[in-house]
Amino acid sequence: MRNFTFKRQLLFVMFMLLGCLSIQAANDGLITKQITIKLDEAGTLPDRIGENQKNLITNLKIVGKINGTDLKFIREMAGCDFNGKETDGKLSILDLSDAKIVEGGSAYYSDRDDGFIYTSNDKLGDYVFNGCSGLTSLTLPSSVTEIGEHAFLSCRGLTNFTIPSGVTKIGGAAFFSCYGLISLTIPSSVTAIGSGAFNGCSGLTSIYVYMEKLPETGSNLFLGCDEKNCTVYVPKGTGDAYFRSAEFGYFYNIV
Repeated sequence: MRNFTFKRQLLFVMFMLLGCLSIQAANDGLITKQITIKLDEAGTLPDRIGENQKNLITNLKIVGKINGTDLKFIREMAGCDFNGKETDGKLSILDLSDAKIVEGGSAYYSDRDDGFIYTSNDKLGDYVFNGCSGLTSLTLPSSVTEIGEHAFLSCRGLTNFTIPSGVTKIGGAAFFSCYGLISLTIPSSVTAIGSGAFNGCSGLTSIYVYMEKLPETGSNLFLGCDEKNCTVYVPKGTGDAYFRSAEFGYFYNIV
């Protein structure tokens, strides 16, 4: 009887070890718990995360001021470098709700037409997360007042996105080809949306619009979206205005 019990315990331990090994192999050493880093000075994120951890962190929260140096590093962690080339970074969840974007530091992106791109105070700049297709969840600082052009170009991983309540302007092609985006919330503060801002967001099924006054818009705002199967929810009493809008009127269902 004692021998049988011992064998059963041994088998249990072996299964547990095999299970742990398979989990470790599946995760490939990734750090999946949220890592929170408080920055006392902008531009110091690369000093706080070692090279051996940089490409393993999947969930990051930053508290404090961040500039171009930090955003360049975050881009690399999220799978896309300064020149738009793919990296080994696995960052998928990024929480910047307690961060503040400030000017300064190095350029975070280089575009062949626009050259080096740097940060500005409280602006989510042009191309800031362009190509970071691994991002599945992103929370922006509440202090952001503007989203730049091509800011989220080809971010396939984003499924739900809420634009901060202080944003007044959304740049052209800001969410171009974010075809994984299912739900979008646009706050009442927005007064201008650039051309093609949501062009190619074919996965959208719901858009929650809180602007009682229609914003100034460029052309082809929602080109490529599913005009029949996406519902736009607008403030009470504004339905007719949105229906008549050249851009929002693209959709069949405005509620």
